[in-house]
Amino acid sequence: MQFPYNLEAVRKWQGYRESAAAVSKALEYARKNQTILNRVNFDYQWRLPECDQIKAAGLTFEMIDKTKVTNMIGPPCSVFPTIVQIMPNFADFSLALGQLLMYYSWPTISVMYYSNPEQITRCSRFSDILETTINTKFPDITINYKRQIANWTAANLKKHAQIVKDGSRVVVLCIDDIVKRRQIMLSYEDMGMKSSDYVYINVDSQMSAYVDEEDLNWLLDQNTIKDGLDAKALSMQPYLFYFGFSMKGGISDQQHALRKNMPAYMKEAPWLCNEDCANVTIGSYYAGYLFDTSFVYFWSLAQAINDMSGRMDINNIVRNGSLITQYSKGVFKGMTGEYTLDKNMTRNSIFQFGTYADSMNNVTPWVFYTIENAEVKTSLQYTDPLNTLFKPRSNFFPLNVPKCGYRNELCPDPFYVTNPIGFVGIIVGSILLVLIFLFIIGYVFRLRHLEQKRLDDLWRVHFMSLTKYSTYKGSLTDMQSKRSLMSTPSSNSKQMSFNEKKGGRYVVYVLNGDLVVGCEHSSMYVLKNSEMKHLRAMKALESDCINKFMGLSIDGTTIFSLWKYCSRGSLQDVLTNNTSITIDAFFTFSLIKDLCEGLAAIAQSAVLVHGNINSTTCLLDERWSLRLSNFGIPFIRSNEKKADKDLLWTAPELLRDPMKLPNTQSDVFAAAIVCSEIINQKLAYENSEFNNGHEEIVYMLKNAKQRICRPTLDPAVPDMNSALNHLVRDMWLENPSDRPKIETIRSLIKQMNPGNTQNLMDHVFGMLESYASSLEDDIQQRTKELVEEQKKADNLLFRMLPRQVAEKLKLGQTVVPENFDSVTIFFSDVVQFTTLASKCSNVQVVDLLNNLYTIFDEIINSHDVFKVETIGDGYLCVSGLPHRNGYKHVKEVADMSLELISKLVDFRIPHLPLERIRIRVGMHSNSCVAGVVGVAMPKYCLFGDAVNTASRMESSSKPSQIHMTSDANALLNQHYSQYITESRGEINIKGKGQMETFWLLGKEGGNLLYDDPNYNIIKK
Repeated sequence: MQFPYNLEAVRKWQGYRESAAAVSKALEYARKNQTILNRVNFDYQWRLPECDQIKAAGLTFEMIDKTKVTNMIGPPCSVFPTIVQIMPNFADFSLALGQLLMYYSWPTISVMYYSNPEQITRCSRFSDILETTINTKFPDITINYKRQIANWTAANLKKHAQIVKDGSRVVVLCIDDIVKRRQIMLSYEDMGMKSSDYVYINVDSQMSAYVDEEDLNWLLDQNTIKDGLDAKALSMQPYLFYFGFSMKGGISDQQHALRKNMPAYMKEAPWLCNEDCANVTIGSYYAGYLFDTSFVYFWSLAQAINDMSGRMDINNIVRNGSLITQYSKGVFKGMTGEYTLDKNMTRNSIFQFGTYADSMNNVTPWVFYTIENAEVKTSLQYTDPLNTLFKPRSNFFPLNVPKCGYRNELCPDPFYVTNPIGFVGIIVGSILLVLIFLFIIGYVFRLRHLEQKRLDDLWRVHFMSLTKYSTYKGSLTDMQSKRSLMSTPSSNSKQMSFNEKKGGRYVVYVLNGDLVVGCEHSSMYVLKNSEMKHLRAMKALESDCINKFMGLSIDGTTIFSLWKYCSRGSLQDVLTNNTSITIDAFFTFSLIKDLCEGLAAIAQSAVLVHGNINSTTCLLDERWSLRLSNFGIPFIRSNEKKADKDLLWTAPELLRDPMKLPNTQSDVFAAAIVCSEIINQKLAYENSEFNNGHEEIVYMLKNAKQRICRPTLDPAVPDMNSALNHLVRDMWLENPSDRPKIETIRSLIKQMNPGNTQNLMDHVFGMLESYASSLEDDIQQRTKELVEEQKKADNLLFRMLPRQVAEKLKLGQTVVPENFDSVTIFFSDVVQFTTLASKCSNVQVVDLLNNLYTIFDEIINSHDVFKVETIGDGYLCVSGLPHRNGYKHVKEVADMSLELISKLVDFRIPHLPLERIRIRVGMHSNSCVAGVVGVAMPKYCLFGDAVNTASRMESSSKPSQIHMTSDANALLNQHYSQYITESRGEINIKGKGQMETFWLLGKEGGNLLYDDPNYNIIKK
């Protein structure tokens, strides 16, 4: 073995102290795999020629001739004309690089190199071999500029950079000094050569597979005092590529350990380099190659021994170099990677082309080039070069010649340079044109916006512009002129008109003097542009069979959709009201025809779908034409929850999938249910066999697999066209696709025309005349019944209150309390009524008093006396009020009193036949006040001292006697002398003191009353 020893330029590459132990380590590694080598003793001989060719030749001869060595191993020096075959050579290196340049179409290059005089002049050797290889192997590649940089001043570097810039965009760099390599990249940055157009290929000429010396980031300043240009230098990284020898595979991962442990290995036998190797800290760069060279020899020797054992002496095998080299071909897994030695005993080198990563600390290989028998095989590690290899340079693929040439010669000076005045004019004109264009665009958009706003104002109704019909203050004549004649519903109507509904969804409003119906929607909603377009389409929809959509109110507390008021109400109103108008076949057909025409009008418009057809949304106008109302606005209706009774018209497919929106097929189904109502003249499913309410019907509609639920068609009109029934059944088929199209339905309805050319209004007017005739008779009968009922009510009222008072109360007038100067008040009670009542049950007591007072009431009716009230067995009457009768009141009360006592002679108690009824009577004449008291069950009451005095006369009277005051007696004797009275004298009256009172005994020519109980109280 031969090594350089003290030559500093090559020591760190292949010096003895730094490399020799790789041979012994290779033997150890070989013996692990080839145990037969343990039978061979190896003697190491080494010489130190210091890379002197003559000295090395002499030492080689000496070792072969005198020492009798069998194998020579030694690292090459750059001054030798040959290189050991285990190492890659610059010829292969240049061949791979040429292949790279041709593959990426970079045939024009510049080569900038520098060889450190203190080291092996690798870059000089490489550049020469590269030039030779290109000239002989790649005639299409041109080296535009090749220069070894000797002067490293900034000016000189810029001069070289300008030459490169003017003739190429691909620069091959071989600078074996990392400080100068950084310096040249900074100069390129200064010259504006930092762009994706430039390709810098940094060649690793040392072939050690290191990014740089000892893994240093060569773009960073390595000096203690920094120059502050690191960021500037690192900015060149995206444009740098790495090209060098690849050591992938084998045991290349152990190469760092070999170099690191080399000082320790050199202290082992046979080297025993202790003091001389004390300053060695790491192995040489080429220690791995020395390891692989030695390993190939040991491996080949082992193979030869194994094959020739028994046929040749082992000493002869060891000395037979030709035999050993025959086993040196093949694949080896060495310290410098996995490699192949071909038949020429030359290593098939692998080179890699990649990008720097992690701020220059690593290399990402993207292409591998393998040299086999002077042929290059390319292995790409990517599929998309722009997103991998060229990603650091903004995914840009650099061209050999820029689009505008190296000196911008392919792109003439722009117009603004050659003609600046014209350019300014063009710019100004362009700006004006752009401004005009923008103005036109803005104006068009403004017009469009204003048009949309105008159209939106057509359907948008402000809530403050609505007035409830119940509070409308407009002219009644104007409002009545806007109403058409309405059919009068009967008293047993199941429906209420809109203005009669309390708390429902519908409210009648007045909008600009017209009646509209507002439908309240439960959910608030923010409209989108597409939904406003839908509302504009609804507002624009006009048809004789469509109820006009008046607009949408969204600025109130709730959303209201507003529709034109139809005076006849809904179809459901007509079907449920017991009117005298007969819905015959012609009328039925007209209603169904209008329904289908309305459906067709919606389907042919931009609204497309009604989505809410039922008998309440089919309205009748003043001409009895059916109009479809409450259509559209699915974006609002979809958020509203419907009751089961409102789902009877919903198609089964919508019930099963609530998220599905209504369509024309579902409209056809709903129209079929409405047609069944018109044909049957009954509400939906009213005559069906499902009797458990709306929930059962909705459930059956959803679950058609169990049983299909549909209304039973039972025409209320006998002469109805049977084809109409078949059409309705087709319209409600379960499968939506089987239902007829709206146009088909419309065509079939026209074909079913019964041939009657009569106008519907003429037909309706005929029915109205018949209805008017029956209505007149009905009114007369009702009027007669009303008069009779009024009489009964008046009679009852007149029995409770005086007629004059009752008449005032009927007129709503206030009855003012009134003072009467002269009246006669009558009081009576039943003698010993408490004892008598104790002998009767409660019911018998009531019957007794009822029979008694019935007699009293009959007598009162024949006299000008007003019955005030009864209190138990007490009876209060008065004459002289409220109708004043002069002094006749005392006569009327006297006659009534005498008649009452006379009538009681024959009165019998049914359950007590032996008992007799006798009464005490008191009367007094004077002034009093009378008036109505109370609101609930009002009473006509008397107030004043005269009432109390009359009561005291009754309480101090005797059975079957008429007790009266001196005032009553005087008034009676003064004006009516035929009455016989008798003084009772002065008696003590409670609350009054001593008073002279009188008995009324009777009239001249009549019976007289006596106080003697032995008499029959009546005596001639």
